[in-house]
Amino acid sequence: MADVSFGIFVIVFMVAVSAFSVRVAWLHWTDSDRAPDVAMYRYSTNPSVIEGHERGVVALAGWVVFMTLGLVAAGAAAAGAGPAVDVIGACFVLGSLPLLALHATIAWFNWPKVLVPPHRRHETGSVTDWWRHRREVRATSEESARRDARGSI
Repeated sequence: MADVSFGIFVIVFMVAVSAFSVRVAWLHWTDSDRAPDVAMYRYSTNPSVIEGHERGVVALAGWVVFMTLGLVAAGAAAAGAGPAVDVIGACFVLGSLPLLALHATIAWFNWPKVLVPPHRRHETGSVTDWWRHRREVRATSEESARRDARGSI
């Protein structure tokens, strides 16, 4: 009995998380002022990383929904719904993995643009920002080294 109640709790929790993530994705897609600010969770101090996760929120919401459907199907299969439901659940769980990879590519490279909210399609990805910053720092340090070399002659 404890296993069944825990399973029901997990499914209800995941459905609530899925509903919340779909709402967040919708609010970010429509550029609503009510969209939750990811920066308030303080998991990163780099604004480029935070903006990347906000750009990829649609793929992340899809991943959560697919994982929830997979867990619901696994719970139904454990309750005796049959092996076909178990296979369907496994397909949902495996189908969620490309969505997680899409979230990473959107956050890092802002690609594919179709899944990026329209008002954020002009931005660059966090890896692209890092690479440009790295190049600028290297060019600045090489220029200062050249100036130092000329001044010491």
